[in-house]
Amino acid sequence: MYHNKTIYTLLMALLLLSGCQSKPKDTYVDFKGWSEGRVCDKVLWKCLPESNDTKRWQKPLENGLDSFELTTEVLQKQRAIVQRWRDEEDGKVKEQSMRLSQLSEGFYDRVEAKKFLKEMEQDLEKEFPGFWRDTPKKVRYRWIQRAMNKAKRFGSDPKQNNAIVELCARIGLDFDKDPKWDYIVKFITSDPKNIDSNIGITCDYIDWTVFDKSKGYSGVPITDWSMRDTFGYLPDPKKPYPKLND
Repeated sequence: MYHNKTIYTLLMALLLLSGCQSKPKDTYVDFKGWSEGRVCDKVLWKCLPESNDTKRWQKPLENGLDSFELTTEVLQKQRAIVQRWRDEEDGKVKEQSMRLSQLSEGFYDRVEAKKFLKEMEQDLEKEFPGFWRDTPKKVRYRWIQRAMNKAKRFGSDPKQNNAIVELCARIGLDFDKDPKWDYIVKFITSDPKNIDSNIGITCDYIDWTVFDKSKGYSGVPITDWSMRDTFGYLPDPKKPYPKLND
């Protein structure tokens, strides 16, 4: 029994030291701390500092996506491309057709990119009712695309990266330039192999500490186990995480 307790004590000590830094200060772990420096204390696009930077939203979307509409014809063409790729994999088409299919990859990527922008816009509105209000659609899409590209800052692929968009919706596009969020940046970059995972966990951390949510944006319950990687990097929440086995 004594031997087991000794091992447990050593494991806990190693866990606390594994963050490679001292315990962070007790900051931004509640609604008051989170709301400091914001235009307003709600999760709305207009409450983010970048919403006032009108020049930022004059730059068109990449790949001509501003004017690219997901019409019935466009979606039918995409389905035909997918079917042709499947036929190629099954050996049902000739080599010439395969070359033609490769030329369609750019079109397919544009469709997927526009789909993501539309879906992410709708998801944020559903998650945070009134998030967009009267913001023009083009500005919404441009903000989302810039948020996606923020993933490049951390060496992550911006394509289909909804976690970084979720994080920017909570603390703004330029959170990595704001000393207030230094601990979040350090946590995100603490493990280069798990950048995307850490971004998602950070969203759950904010949802737990600021908005008193019991589940993350992906619907997974927040527990001491799901948040274990934050220990030593992000300030301890004032309300303890529920234990996984309780």
